[in-house]
Amino acid sequence: MKTAIEQHKQLTTRNVAKNASLRVAYTPDSDDAFNYYAWEHGRIELDGWPAEFHRDHIIALNRSAMENRFDVVGVSSASYPLLAERYWVLAVGNSVGRGYGPVLASKHHRTPGELRGKRVAVAGIPTTGGALAAMYCPGAELVEMRYDRIADAVAAGEYDAGVMIHEELLFFPQKGLTRVCDLGAAWCEDTGLPLPVGLNLVHKGLGRGLARRIAGTCRRSLQWGLDHFEEAYAFASRFGRGCSQRHIEMFSNADTLCLPPDVRRAMGLMFQRVADLGLGPRIEHWEIIDA
Repeated sequence: MKTAIEQHKQLTTRNVAKNASLRVAYTPDSDDAFNYYAWEHGRIELDGWPAEFHRDHIIALNRSAMENRFDVVGVSSASYPLLAERYWVLAVGNSVGRGYGPVLASKHHRTPGELRGKRVAVAGIPTTGGALAAMYCPGAELVEMRYDRIADAVAAGEYDAGVMIHEELLFFPQKGLTRVCDLGAAWCEDTGLPLPVGLNLVHKGLGRGLARRIAGTCRRSLQWGLDHFEEAYAFASRFGRGCSQRHIEMFSNADTLCLPPDVRRAMGLMFQRVADLGLGPRIEHWEIIDA
């Protein structure tokens, strides 16, 4: 039987040989694709460390991180307490909502109170959208579903409402749905803080030195995209719903280049609320790797 120390070591160790490929994963959405365009397509590089890039839906990435499958991975901020033993938070590449975020939408309902006892589709449990639905739509039955299928399922009457994330939060009116509540705005009004929507993580097994170099590479990749917008946007827009430019403006910006102090405070509050909701363990300490 393994001791607790051995189990912890197994959780946090990633033996990566020099010149081996780093495994980088992000969601198939326009802002993440924009952030990583320059690195993924060789416009910038991390000397001595080739990288292989993967894309998957957010709940799959949350679960893959639990299995140590990636060296750098984008996850829901609400899932981080489950991952804190394995990963540090990078100061670069995170999604932040200032007065906006995941949107609760429905075809027939108009207020969160009407959804008590109703079925609400979310992109995963725990995800940030799911956690916000639990906070601001109490009594609803939350059901997991791939994020890019939620709007269609709600429009077809399979669910009473759904939480829209990524470009879906801009696109859902085209499916005949109406906004019940902007959950990101509700968080900002409730807490007085911005919403940490998604976090960019680096595996602790790589060590702090390499983690800092990765943070710098993520920053250079995003800055390259901002400086060469048309080229990066041409790639990123392939992953959107036709709202990519607005979405990139919302989630690939100064907050994404470096987490400011108010977002760092908001992360702590999110982690507390996740624990209060029973969606993850209570954590007191975590580390942010700056570029």
